[in-house]
Amino acid sequence: MNKQELIEYLLLEMEKHNIHITSDDCFPKNAMVNIKRKLMIYNPTKITAFKIAHEFSHVINKDICRGSENDTTNPQEVRANHEAILILWEIFEANGGSYEYFNVFVDITESPFELAETIIKNEYLEMHEAITEIFEDELKVNINKQEMHEYIVDYISYFDVIETINIYQFLDRYHLSHNFFDMAKKEFHQLFGAD
Repeated sequence: MNKQELIEYLLLEMEKHNIHITSDDCFPKNAMVNIKRKLMIYNPTKITAFKIAHEFSHVINKDICRGSENDTTNPQEVRANHEAILILWEIFEANGGSYEYFNVFVDITESPFELAETIIKNEYLEMHEAITEIFEDELKVNINKQEMHEYIVDYISYFDVIETINIYQFLDRYHLSHNFFDMAKKEFHQLFGAD
């Protein structure tokens, strides 16, 4: 997706929110939206995908009272900048983009480099931490299943004939929490070939 295609896509998304869009080559700003009047005006010679996504964030959040365009102390403007980058990044990834092509992302969207880099890096770090946490949990479960298997094999080796098994007695014998009941039951069933 090139710059123009991205801009057209964002304008269509804006129209889906019942915003009437007007372009004017003489408009002094690159874009501005009025939520009450459901109107957006933009200068096609100055507009960027980042600015449309910024205005789109205001539409989504129904921001009526806002500060000036560059008011970094206004929470609505700060949020709109942040969300604009996330909106654009989601579109970029959906079209095959990745962090390896971050410079392409900045070129196409004309997002402020440092702001975009900070937000996207934080998103990737959070995602990486979440994935790591998921895999660590899976690893713990796998280790527990293997240990459970070893405990059960050891436990049944003490019997000549097994007619019934009390899983709670088994768990108590190996000082295991009763929370492992279902795991132990499943492992016993697998070892004995029961359905």
